[in-house]
Parts: sequence; structure tokens; C-alpha cells
Amino acid sequence: MKNRIIFEKRLRNIFASFLFIHLMSSSAFASGPSWRPIYDEVMLWINFFILVFIIVKYGKKPLVNFLQGRKDEVADEIHRLQKQKNAIEAKIKKTQSIIEESSVRFDQIKSRIIEDGERSKQKMIEDAKAQSKNIIEVEKLKAKNHIVQAKDMFMSELVDEASTLALNRLPSEINDSDHNKLLDLFISNISEAPKQRA
Repeated sequence: MKNRIIFEKRLRNIFASFLFIHLMSSSAFASGPSWRPIYDEVMLWINFFILVFIIVKYGKKPLVNFLQGRKDEVADEIHRLQKQKNAIEAKIKKTQSIIEESSVRFDQIKSRIIEDGERSKQKMIEDAKAQSKNIIEVEKLKAKNHIVQAKDMFMSELVDEASTLALNRLPSEINDSDHNKLLDLFISNISEAPKQRA
């Protein structure tokens, strides 16, 4: 900051000197039209060399210091921005790595869920098949039992009906000779039964 103030003061002094020299070389001090162009040209070059001398003599060091300071400030700023850039790039890489890991983990979870779903579906289908098979077997057994019970009931009713019919009709149909034949048949069946057992 101090160098800047010194530089600005010297720069003002240089411009004031340049202005003074320029005014000194104006038309008020020239007295003849024939040599005027040469005089102007010479004064222009003298002014230029004086200006260069003054700038080099008094302005070189402050100008160099000022530019060096600005160069250092810009270099520090570039260095700071480079650090920020590197930190941001590292964060971006880390974030991309996390996103890729999350994507892989998501794909693994998704495939595991699909596999579990397929296994559950297959198990449910197999359980349903086994249950339907058991239900069919049970229903077959029930139907068989119903048929057997119906047959037994029918046979029992048939036997009851036949015996009732026989009891009602036989007394009137059987005479004494038939009665004797049946009695002989019954006695012969009883006498043959022990022989068959032996």
C-alpha cells in the first residue's frame, strides 16, 4: 500500500514535468515560421527522451515494486484457487465413487429382492400345488366314504326291504313240504360246517 502511494506521487510529478516541458515548447516561445517545424520536431524528441529519463529514473523502482506486488498477489490468488479447485475435484471424485458404490449396492439389493421374490413365488406355487393335491386326496377319500356309506345304507335298506318283503310273502308261499326241505337244508349245512372247519 505504501509503495502504491509513493508510485502515484512520482507518477503525478512525472506528468507535471511533462506538462511543463510541453508548455515551454509551445508557440509563445517560437519566433519564426521557417524554422518552426524543425524546432517542433526537435522539442518533441527532447520531450520524449526527458519523459523516458524521468520514468526510468524515478518510476522504475516503484513501478517494478508495484508490478512485483501485483504479480505476487495474483500468484497467491492463483495458488489459493488451485487449492480450492483440487479440493473440489477431490470432493467430486469422492461423490462419484459414492454414487457408483450406491449404484452397485442398489443393483445387488434389487437382484437379491428379485431372487427372494422368485423363490417366494416358487414356494407359494409349490405350497398351493401340495395343498390342492391334499385337498383333492381328501375330497376323493370323502367321496369314496360317501359312496361306501351310500352303498352300505342302500344294502342295509335293500336287506331290510327284502327281509320285510320275505316275511310278508313267505308265510303265504311256503307250504309244509317246502318247510321240510328248508329244515333239511339248514340241518345239512350245520352238520357240514364242523367238517369244513376241520
